[in-house]
Amino acid sequence: MLAQRLFPFWMVFSIFLFFSYISFAAAQGISPAQEQEFTDAKAALEAAKKAQAEKYSAEPLNKAQDLLITAENARAFKDGIKFAQASRLARAYAELAKSIAELKSEEEKLAAANEQLQKAKAEIERLKKAE
Repeated sequence: MLAQRLFPFWMVFSIFLFFSYISFAAAQGISPAQEQEFTDAKAALEAAKKAQAEKYSAEPLNKAQDLLITAENARAFKDGIKFAQASRLARAYAELAKSIAELKSEEEKLAAANEQLQKAKAEIERLKKAE
């Protein structure tokens, strides 16, 4: 009989503890490591811009910028989990944008060099025929 009266109390108490733990875990704030991740993401974004990602890889660059905004919003709400996830993804997208931009830039240089090579070959052939 006593156990039946205590059961609702323990159930309510257990639910209270559960939600208290969840709210505590969510409100832990932003750690220094998470702040560093955010700083690294911003640096990666700047590096992508310097590599002309706007020209060569606008989509991943825009995604990185959007994710940094999401991270800043999560910081305002002290949501460490969302802040960390958005920061990591922003860094990954920024690094992807930079890599694509560098690759496409090198492809352009290679195409220009190939064009110069073809012109030189044509000039050599022209000179051979003139002899």
